[in-house]
Order: sequence, then structure tokens, then C-alpha cells
Amino acid sequence: MSYLVDYHMHSTYSTDGNNTINEMCQSAIINGLKEIAITDHFEPTDGDEMYLPYDQRGYWAEITKAKQQYKGKLKIKLGIELGQPYLFQEGSNAILRDFPYDYVLASAHKFADGSDMSEIDYASISIEDVCQLYLKQLDILLDWENFDCIAHLDLIKRYSAGIYGKNLSLNCQHELLSQVLRKVILKGKGIEINTSGLRQAPKEAMPGIDVIALYHRLGGEILTLGSDAHSAEDVGKGIKEAIMLASDAGFRFITVFNQRKQEYIKISNEKAFSVSQG
Repeated sequence: MSYLVDYHMHSTYSTDGNNTINEMCQSAIINGLKEIAITDHFEPTDGDEMYLPYDQRGYWAEITKAKQQYKGKLKIKLGIELGQPYLFQEGSNAILRDFPYDYVLASAHKFADGSDMSEIDYASISIEDVCQLYLKQLDILLDWENFDCIAHLDLIKRYSAGIYGKNLSLNCQHELLSQVLRKVILKGKGIEINTSGLRQAPKEAMPGIDVIALYHRLGGEILTLGSDAHSAEDVGKGIKEAIMLASDAGFRFITVFNQRKQEYIKISNEKAFSVSQG
């Protein structure tokens, strides 16, 4: 598959981004990518439901400029990563009404009390219990439907690998995981293969092959690929490995988005086709 895509990255329009949109685009071209979605964070909190750090108009202006500058060299999609949108529905819905995003990621980074997944005391909780805790958050997330894909489905693996001495698998809660994945499919949503785990402690994509394969067996079809790059040097990293994982799990197509509508790219070649919307 020579049509390489990266559908999860963050520019300086994210508070934790290190490079400009222009620099991210340049890196994408250098690394052979054909299509990207820049998915900067919209992460509301209690007291800041409209998340003032997110400069939507500035982001829009710079994306529009980049689209013209790199026309014919790189497809650039307007994206966003919503943190806990189910907890901040008014602000999250409002931000999506303002501009025509192509692709919307939804994440469960925090709990309702504002604590982060990284702040769980993993040393005092079993793998089974932490997986149950996290999967229940994803189940709640799926009741809020204004998104396209769930980001880094087993995010807790990022923080727990060093403590447990191994990577946890959400399959330890197989019934609950299957319930969540069936709900993803029923609601017409998708998941991503997030390659940041390959660069971090897990040394494994998020999710791993077992979860990706289960998603496929249950009938999942919508699958995107993302590096979760927060700097230009990481743009596109692990995408080829993610394609291999998708293929090994049984997928024949990778998903891209245009104006919130999914399109499919065949893994074995570059042909793409659109899903008929009826």
C-alpha cells in the first residue's frame, strides 16, 4: 500500500504541540504521506467548557492556507480530537457546529472528577479492574454520538506498562470489550490504530493486534491510522507497521474521511472508493 495516511497529529494549536501546521505538512511530505488529518485538542474542563486555549479560527485559517500551498502534494483534512465530549456536550457540540470538520476523534483521557488516566494508582489496582474501569468510560462515550472514531482504544496501556511489567489487554474483560466494540459498530463509528505506543513504554500499537482482530471478527470496518505525533519528527511514524497490523487482523481497507463521510482505501493498492450514503 503506497497511499500512506496519518489521521492523528497535533500542531501548535494544541497546548502540547511543538510544531506549526506548516512544519507538520512538510514532514508529512518528506515521509511519503499522501493524506493527513491534523487533529488538535479540544479538551474542556469544569469552568472552561468552551476550552479557551483552542483557537479555532486561527487553526482554520492556517489549514486553509496549507491546503492551497500543498495542493497536489498532500491532502490535508480538517480534524479535531475531543477530550471527554460526553462530559462537556454543550461545548463539544458547539465547536463542531462552527466549522465543517472532515474528521472527529473522541477520547477518554479523564474521569468525571477531572482526574487523568495517567493518575490512576496502577500499583494498587488489578489489570482486570483497570480495564473494566476504562471500558465503562468508553461505553459512556459511545452514548454521545457526534464523532467518527475512538482514539487510542487502550490508552491505559501507555501508563501501566512499566508498573505491570507487561502490556495489559482489554481482552481480560472480553465480554465488556466485545460489548463496547459491538456498540462502536452498531453506531456506525470506528477505531484507530494509534502508533504512539510503538514509540512509548508499551512498544505496541494502541490497541494491539488482539483487540484489532476482535473488532474485525465482530464486523468492524471503520479503521483509521494515526501517529499521534506532537512534533514534526514523529509524523507518519509507525504507519507502515499499522498497515501490517490491520492486514494481519483481516482488514482489506483503511478508512479516511471527507466532510465526516468515510471512504476506503484498499490496502493492496491505491484505489479508493466512497461509501454510498443512503
